[in-house]
Formats: sequence, C-alpha cells, structure tokens
Amino acid sequence: MSDRIKHGLRNARTSLFFYFLMLVLNIFSRKVFLESLGDEINGLTTTMQFTIGLLNMADIGISTAIIYALFKPIYDSDREEINRIISLFCYLFRLIGIGVVVVGLVLTFFMPSFLDEQLPAHVISLSFLTFLATTSLSYFVNYKQYLLSASQRGYVIVRIFNISNIVKIVLQMIALYLGGGYASFLILELLGAVAYSFFLEKRVKREYPWLHPSYALGKKIKGEYKQIFANLKQIVSHKFAAVVLTQTDSVVIAHFISLTTVTLYYNYAMIISKLTTFVASCFSGAWAGVGNLVSEGDRAKIVHVFNQYTSATLFLGGVLCGCAWLLADPFIEVWIGERYILSDAIYLCMLGSLYIALLRQPISVFLNGYGLYKDVWSAWLEALLNIIISVAGSIKFGLIGVVAGTLISTGVVVLFWKPYFLYHEGFRRVGVLSFYLTLFKYLALMAVTHICVSWMLSKVPAIDSLTSFFVTAAIIAAAYGIIYALLLYPSSRAFRSIVKVLVGRVIGR
Repeated sequence: MSDRIKHGLRNARTSLFFYFLMLVLNIFSRKVFLESLGDEINGLTTTMQFTIGLLNMADIGISTAIIYALFKPIYDSDREEINRIISLFCYLFRLIGIGVVVVGLVLTFFMPSFLDEQLPAHVISLSFLTFLATTSLSYFVNYKQYLLSASQRGYVIVRIFNISNIVKIVLQMIALYLGGGYASFLILELLGAVAYSFFLEKRVKREYPWLHPSYALGKKIKGEYKQIFANLKQIVSHKFAAVVLTQTDSVVIAHFISLTTVTLYYNYAMIISKLTTFVASCFSGAWAGVGNLVSEGDRAKIVHVFNQYTSATLFLGGVLCGCAWLLADPFIEVWIGERYILSDAIYLCMLGSLYIALLRQPISVFLNGYGLYKDVWSAWLEALLNIIISVAGSIKFGLIGVVAGTLISTGVVVLFWKPYFLYHEGFRRVGVLSFYLTLFKYLALMAVTHICVSWMLSKVPAIDSLTSFFVTAAIIAAAYGIIYALLLYPSSRAFRSIVKVLVGRVIGR
C-alpha cells in the first residue's frame, strides 16, 4: 500500500472517530446550552463566532498557499526549504495577526449598536473579545500546523483539536450546571483555545525537531518567492467567497432579523455542518494526496481517481441529504422541542446548499491539486450574489431569503462553471458532459431511493424519544445506503471500482 493511501486512510479513520464522538457530545451540549443560556445568548455566541470568521478573511488564501508551496520540498525531503517557507509564513501571519487584533478591538465598540442593543453592551463586547482572542492564536502559534497538513498528517491536528474541544465543552456544561453563567462559558472557551495551541506546539516540535521558523528570515526572503505571492493573489479571491458563504448568513440574520432567529437557524445549520464534516472526514487529507498524484502527471489515473472521488461524494451526499430531509424535524422535536422546527421551504434550501457544497469538494480538491486559481471572477461573483440576495431577501422575505441567497449563488458557480474549468484547464481534452451525465444519473437514482425509503418510514412507529430516533435513523440510513448502492452498482463504473477496492481491503485483512 502506498504511503499516500496509508496516510489518507489514517486521516479518515481518526477524523471519523472524533466526528461521531463530537456528534454525540454536541447533541447533549446544545440542549444544555439552550436551557442554561437561553435563545438570545446562544444566538449571540453563534453570531460572534461567525463575525470573527469574517475577520479571518485577513488570512484567506495563506493556508492554502502554504500547503501548496510545501508539496515539493516535502516530496524532496528538503528541510532547509521547508524552514524557509514556514519562516515566510511566520512573517506573514504575524503581520496579519496584528492587523486582525487591531481591527477587532475597534469593532468591539460598534458590536452592541450593530446588534441593536438586543443584549447588554458589556455582554456583547466580552463575547466578541473572547472569540477575538481565541482566533488570534492561529496567527501567532498555530500556523505551523500546515506542515502537518501538507505531510498528510492531518490526523495529528484532528486528534489534538478534538480532545481539547471535548474537555472544554464538558467543563462548560459542568460550569453552567453549577451556576457559573455566561462568564464561565467564555473563560473556558478561551482556556480551550490556549490548551489546543500549547499541545499542538509541543507535537510539532516532536514531529519536526529541525523546524525553526524565524520572523526575521521570513521578512528577509519575502522577495524570493514571487510565485507564492502570485498564487496567493488568486487564492485570496476564492477563499473570500468561501468565507462569505459560510460566515455571513448568521451575521445578516442577527442584524436584519434577530438573535433568536439565529438560534433557530443554527440548530439546523449545525446538522448541515455535521453532515459536511462527516463527508470531509471520510476524505480527510485528500488534498495532499491529490497534490502528489497530480505531480506524477498520469492524466488517465488522475481522471479515474477524480471519478471515484466524485462518485463516493455523490453517494454519501445523496444518502445524507435524503436522510436529513426525512429525519431532521423528528430529531429537532425530541431533542430540543417543537418550537425550534423550521419551515420545509427553508430547510429544503439549506439541504440544496449542502448537496452543492458536497459536490464542490472533489472539484475544489483537484483544482487545488493543479494549482488552478486564476478564475478569480467566479469567486467574486459568488460572494457578491450571496450578499446581495441574502440581504435583500432577509428584508423582503425573512430567513428564507437568506438561505435562498446561499443556494442560488453557490448553484450558479459550482454547478455551471467549476466543472468546466477543471475539465478544460486541469484534465484537458476530457469532455465535461460526462460529469453532468453522472450527476443527473445519481440524482435520478437518489429520487427513486427516496421514494422507497419514504414509504418504509411511513410504516415505522412514530418517533417519541431520542432513543427511538437513533434506532429509526440507523434503520433508515442503512436502508437508504443499501438501496442506493444496489441501484448505482450496475449503472456506475466508478462506484463499482470503489466497492471492489473496499471489498478487497476487507478480504485482505
């Protein structure tokens, strides 16, 4: 087995283990946080996290550029060059970190008025400052983690991050149960981030004892890496669009609607996020592996792997979106109460955006592998459409206008432009029509599967507790996956090849 596959499987196993662990913890912690802090405070926390995410636009593209720049020296085992590149990014991150902190401190004074004083000003300001402090650590300490990512050792980051997160959340629940209030929640949020940075730094030193990044060296050599900066200019636009798509919805809802609506929205958004994370966990570390694959230059092999990756993503996406449509409302009702259920139209828009986001993953991974970032106009178009439609939609139609903005903007770019760009500039001379035929086939068979499983669900006893939900969910998910797989196996060559590889691995053990 090649090192690329070995590391990829280890990344996936680690990510999936912590995914399910965090999933269970988040189910219980979300209920505790809602009961202990209330809808407005939870909406505030969500809004502050997403607002800080917008501030992180300052470093958009740098993490992608650093990983891409590290592929070759890692492949060549060139430690001197790795030290130089990490030093360059040490310099860049230091400058950006200072800028983010300064801008954040200024914004602190305006946050209460931005939220129309829905909560006391000191509560809003302290919340914002806490999340500003946690994110600033990534600029001054955590940037070294990208060497682990580029080396296909993302499982190390996943392990440290999730253990720190689990301890933090458990302590937050205990503190709230003992009556510590929102102040204790924020203090533990900050301590969790510090713990993560501390243990990550220790692990990086253990993995790479020869790594000694220098701010002074980075400043000195910045003129020697013009290609990195050329790539960075293009990557920034793409990352900007990604940040706008993932961070602005809650901010728009908080300002134009209310913090309580943010809480209603985020309960479903958390489900969407967990499903996205599940698929990402299945392919954890894929970018580094694809980067190495592209470096080999075997186009037929590259296209074959892309078809496999796309097939697996569409299969998982179909099962997850289908089950999420059938099971989300019953889950919300038995989890936190019927009053938190959103309308079908709103949730359908969110699921549509989820499916497109999952479809985007294999395309983006291969575009990154080829270093194709020059279609900067598409990123700006996607971001502009999202902002205009979401803001106008929130004023005119409320929450559904916001989620529709995300669906329309991503659909226009991801469905129509990105596949063509990859096939034309990356694969070359390989017709993009095959991609759309594959997508149509998977959607059609998903519809057939959905009809069958919906009928099965109608015969299952009503869900009246979390226990009955998980039993029903397991049955429905298994049925959805089996029926969908049986329909796909004879009709999809890429899907058959994936099944054969998985069966071969099981038998080989």
